[in-house]
Amino acid sequence: LFSTIREHDTRGSLLSVLDETQTAMGGRLLKQWLRQPLTNKDEIKRRHEAVDILLTKNTQRTFLREELQSVSDIERLLSRLCVQLGNARDLVNLKLSLQKTMDIKTLMGEFPSELITELKESISEDIDLIINYIEKHIVFEPPIETKQGGMIQHGINAKLDKLRQRVNGSKEWIVELEKKEREQTGIGSLKVRFNKVFGFYIEISKSNLHLVPGYYQRKQTLVNGERFITPELKEHEEIILTAEEKINELEYTIFQHVL
Repeated sequence: LFSTIREHDTRGSLLSVLDETQTAMGGRLLKQWLRQPLTNKDEIKRRHEAVDILLTKNTQRTFLREELQSVSDIERLLSRLCVQLGNARDLVNLKLSLQKTMDIKTLMGEFPSELITELKESISEDIDLIINYIEKHIVFEPPIETKQGGMIQHGINAKLDKLRQRVNGSKEWIVELEKKEREQTGIGSLKVRFNKVFGFYIEISKSNLHLVPGYYQRKQTLVNGERFITPELKEHEEIILTAEEKINELEYTIFQHVL
């Protein structure tokens, strides 16, 4: 039924011949049907009638199959999310698949079958509430990591929006700082940079060290130059790093609430 006796391969089994399902969930369901076939005559008849109508309406069935191809494995998505292994992208995939499910529900109305009608009616309109909730809270292309921010939409949490404004303001100041310091010092190659180990710094090449103003504080010596910090840059660095840490914590809390 499920694999060949000699090679233990799915190819060549009854399942491989029958399985034209478009989703992982459909594949698992078909395998379950083969393991536990219907024994009730009326239920068998209802399924045959549904299959007959699906075969008759070839164009509508083609559309239905195309729509099903866009549905992710909702069962697996929910399992991952329930055991805290999921991320914001799983939520977005869930939302997109549920949206497609509602389109499929509309298409199912094209098939006048008792069984298909029952399946259609079992798809709750309340699914729209879940779709809208995820849409409202989670950005369309969130990162995989759940503890580094970038997942939550603007306008969800006032504190979060305020922290983001603070970070953006300081980042804009730093961008302007590079331009301002180049003009004031006359060092055209001056760069304001950031890394996770040393934070923000002003990098000056060796050939320009004689132009460094007195208020620059040495931070690190390199082979080809030196890195400096200023009191103002240090202040904005603390604003950014402190606020971003709070943002990441707050976003993760909101993400857990959405789950």
